[in-house]
Amino acid sequence: MSWREMQVGDKACAQLEDELLFCEECRLYFRDSCPHHGAPTFVPDRMVLVCEPSRALRTLPEGLAVKERPQGGLGVWCTVTVVPRGCIFGPFDGDVLTDRNDCTVYSWALRENGSYYYMDASDETKANWMRYVACASSEEEHNMTVFQYRGKIYYRTCQTIAAGNELLVWIGEEYARTLGLKLGEHFKYEFGEKELLMKLFQDLQTKVPKEMSSHKKAQGQRNCRDFVASIIQTHECSLRREVPGVLREGTRNNLVSLGRAQSRYWTFFGFQGDALGRILDKTKIICKLCGVRLSYSGNTTNLRQHLIYKHRQEYNQLVGVTPSTQKETQDHPARTSMVMTTPVGRTTRAISDFIVTDLLPLRTIEGEGFVQMMSVLEPTYKIPTVTFFAQTVLRDMYAQAKLRVMDSMKSQRHCTVSIDLWKHEQSRSYVTVSAHQVDSAFDLRNYVLSTRAVGEEGAAEKVRAALLDVANEWSIGDRTWLSVMASNVEVRMAVTKLGWKTLPCIGHALQNCVDSALQQPPILRTLARCKRLMENVSSCPALSDKVGSSEVLHKFQCKTFPAGSVKWFSTYDLLQNLQDHRSFLDGVSQELQGLRDEDWQVVQEITGILKPLAIATSTLTKERFSSLSLVKPVVTSLIYKHLATNEGDSELAHDVKQAIRTDLDQWYADREVNRVLNLACALDPRFRGLDFLSQVEKVETFHALRQETAQLARLQPQPGDPEMSSCGPEPAKRPRPDSGIEFLLGDLCNVRSASVNSVNQQAEQEISGFQTSEVAALCQDPLQWWKAHHTQYPLLATAARKLLAVPATAVPGSWIFTQAGQDVYGKRSDLAPEHVDMLVFMHGNHTST
Repeated sequence: MSWREMQVGDKACAQLEDELLFCEECRLYFRDSCPHHGAPTFVPDRMVLVCEPSRALRTLPEGLAVKERPQGGLGVWCTVTVVPRGCIFGPFDGDVLTDRNDCTVYSWALRENGSYYYMDASDETKANWMRYVACASSEEEHNMTVFQYRGKIYYRTCQTIAAGNELLVWIGEEYARTLGLKLGEHFKYEFGEKELLMKLFQDLQTKVPKEMSSHKKAQGQRNCRDFVASIIQTHECSLRREVPGVLREGTRNNLVSLGRAQSRYWTFFGFQGDALGRILDKTKIICKLCGVRLSYSGNTTNLRQHLIYKHRQEYNQLVGVTPSTQKETQDHPARTSMVMTTPVGRTTRAISDFIVTDLLPLRTIEGEGFVQMMSVLEPTYKIPTVTFFAQTVLRDMYAQAKLRVMDSMKSQRHCTVSIDLWKHEQSRSYVTVSAHQVDSAFDLRNYVLSTRAVGEEGAAEKVRAALLDVANEWSIGDRTWLSVMASNVEVRMAVTKLGWKTLPCIGHALQNCVDSALQQPPILRTLARCKRLMENVSSCPALSDKVGSSEVLHKFQCKTFPAGSVKWFSTYDLLQNLQDHRSFLDGVSQELQGLRDEDWQVVQEITGILKPLAIATSTLTKERFSSLSLVKPVVTSLIYKHLATNEGDSELAHDVKQAIRTDLDQWYADREVNRVLNLACALDPRFRGLDFLSQVEKVETFHALRQETAQLARLQPQPGDPEMSSCGPEPAKRPRPDSGIEFLLGDLCNVRSASVNSVNQQAEQEISGFQTSEVAALCQDPLQWWKAHHTQYPLLATAARKLLAVPATAVPGSWIFTQAGQDVYGKRSDLAPEHVDMLVFMHGNHTST
């Protein structure tokens, strides 16, 4: 073969490689689409016009963040849950260089017809975010590789990149072949830092592509979109199919954005400008997507409306995932997990986290004290406006958090929701919906979904419409089988209209029963005297002089003074505190108008009645959301043991116990409610024997459990089930219907479905084995038990994930039985109405476990 033939062959191979992509799974090259894994995922940049200030940072896709590296300089980090292997980022934007001496650490060489030119990203107004991706210093460190495709530079993830990891690009064999470096079969292609690779550029034969030959070499640098347009014409056609919202040619030139604009809607709009970038007409705004001119009066209303009605897809991507894009998210999780975002600095992000964590109104950052504190901590930092935080930083955080929650929920077949109706300080009512599930690792997940305004009265129809809206937004309408709520008539009617089953919140049930029972006149009189005594103790400065030691007084005041709530659990703390210090109080009763003997008798009786109730509430507040399996044992224990009347009770004690027992029994009198409670107990390894149920109830519960388990098994076949047809090997062929044995005996013997029979038998065997296994300790977490034993009882484990995900309370238990609830609702009421949904969502999912 002659030298010229070899040169032509190398050129043909290079052109062929420029048209091929590489599959990280198959480890093979392909054209357009991998035969086994389909088309690759191209992650688009955020669209920003060339020559815009800070263009490189503003093109950063959502899910990535630019931060300072520990070793100096900037780098790019992953902020989403995971970036899958095989995702392609690019193309790498910048200026085309023809002189290799002009190359910088932001340069890449491209091969064209056997010669080379360079793409340089030194100019941040022309480059994109890829300039900030650092080069790996060793092969073991990298998670991305650089390659040339259709005349452009791209980065491909060669490893799965988890949240918190830095993106590090590697210059390996693929790019070395592009540069024509024949370094030998066993050469290790590790050039390390970019400066080392630049030395290799010196050996490349630089040649201006013929499309650029009419331009003088002295002109040096021009934007890649102008110089290499014809080279990548074919590629741009394919990119238009993958990147929504590509700008029309007639509208991308000479458009000038508003310099002080902070609204996200300006991404797609600009003013007509002259050659020097000056705005010609500020009364007309031009859409970058379709070229339409709109009237501009100083706000973004027209911009937003135009996007909604003319460019709905781009609007949805701008504001985050909506119901219309939910299906696309499920079909292409890797593609839709990278949404547009605005990179922010460390301090700005810290302020945002501070607002979310403490559930503070955005006006906090405008307060004089906050401004003064920031001037001390960060003297050079300028606090952004409330609008910037609300519409940019927090909105981006909200979109990312929403995607993570949707990703976590989409694989769950069953969903339980809890519904919280609460009042805003501006006389508005809101309904907040949370979802609860047990994942495949048997970890309980609680998510705040959405908060909707339901008017001042919270009428049932408004609540129903709000719940339906939330169900559609999160695609949980068909998956929701149970809802937990407080005793609110409007909410109950609304949920019933949606067809969801309901359960009462044990926290609100206990609170209402006990608060009602404590309205006895003798109790109210004693509590009034107790309150007066508490006020006298706290307001008597000379009392410590009459007491030998002030330590007792100090303890009493510290324990008693904060108890200002009228809720029964606060009443119990007050009465218990009085009993503990009775000897001290009797010694100063004349000065303080203390309690009489009959008052102390009432205090003692009420304290004794409330003690088991206080222990029950303490049990329910140990976890953020306690399991439903606790409800039936706790209620049964209270009704039939701790609140049972006896001969030694006074008339007052008898009436109080009887009132609590009667009300509590009515709360859980519904047959369907008891069925669900009993099923949850039957799946809890602590209560599997159901010793607190009658024999009839036990038989009914085990029968219901068998039916529930078998039904779930048929809906979701287990791996290894011989009847799995969709995800396992084909089942063995059954004998033909006209076989001799069926012809003779088919009418005599009822041939049952083998799958139904096997599922029922397996369910029966698992229930029997589960019931005879060793009982778990009362202090053991049932989900931890199932995590260790789910392979032993696979069908029961599926039912346990469904039933044990149901919470005992509609809100975290501490919100009902401690001061924490009043604090949370107070903070919610202080939020601006337009920020309620966003901030309640992020705060709830920031603190959820």
